[in-house]
Amino acid sequence: MVFYIYCVFQAVSYFSNVYRCIKNSRISSISLGDSLLYVFRGAKEFSPGMQIDIPLFEILIVLYITFIITYYITADQKAVGKNILVISGSASGWWLSKYITMLLAVIIYMAGIFAANTIVGLIMTGSRFSMSLNITGTEAVRIFLQTKLELDFNMPLVIILCFVCLVTMTGISLLLAYISNAVFGFVVNLFFFIVSICSMKWFFFYNYFMTIRIPHVYNRWPYGLCLMLAINILLVATGIIYSKKKDFI
Repeated sequence: MVFYIYCVFQAVSYFSNVYRCIKNSRISSISLGDSLLYVFRGAKEFSPGMQIDIPLFEILIVLYITFIITYYITADQKAVGKNILVISGSASGWWLSKYITMLLAVIIYMAGIFAANTIVGLIMTGSRFSMSLNITGTEAVRIFLQTKLELDFNMPLVIILCFVCLVTMTGISLLLAYISNAVFGFVVNLFFFIVSICSMKWFFFYNYFMTIRIPHVYNRWPYGLCLMLAINILLVATGIIYSKKKDFI
């Protein structure tokens, strides 16, 4: 519930600025794609000597989902969870069910972000709001992201990359909570997040969760997508192998 309240708060803040810009004739319309570009903007380009730009929204998402998933997986290995494991007779099947649950949770959270921006956008800007995922123009990008982006990218593809990246991040936390504890998963995720903020290479896949990094990673998106899918396959396989060797009793 806290996450969805924050989504609405963030959407209201964004569309309040959009409304003022429309009223002052700085822009004529706005789209869902524009708002999502802002939501997942992330950290600006980093170079030595400059102050690190902390992407608070992305970190909030990771912290929230990490907390929910890791708490769930940790609690389910104790007390009632042990009985479930014994009754089911398949620890690897139990692990797969947790991974699928995590995947569904990420879909629900992403849907919440879409819904919050769509509903608030329609209420606050009316007919000026479009549900298209396409970007309306460079002026809106310049005003709200405070940077210039060449609009030579496919916004639906960028959203898919954000989704796959979020699944991968959450999957890493899930596995580490499974084999160790939730704190370890959080620390590792935070470490990779910071490394990605400081380096805009395509193989630091957390950059795909920061749309402002598009100029640096978009042209290598097939490699980044394959890397994230490979990591997810490895996470599932590692969880199955660990399940077969772990003594839950």
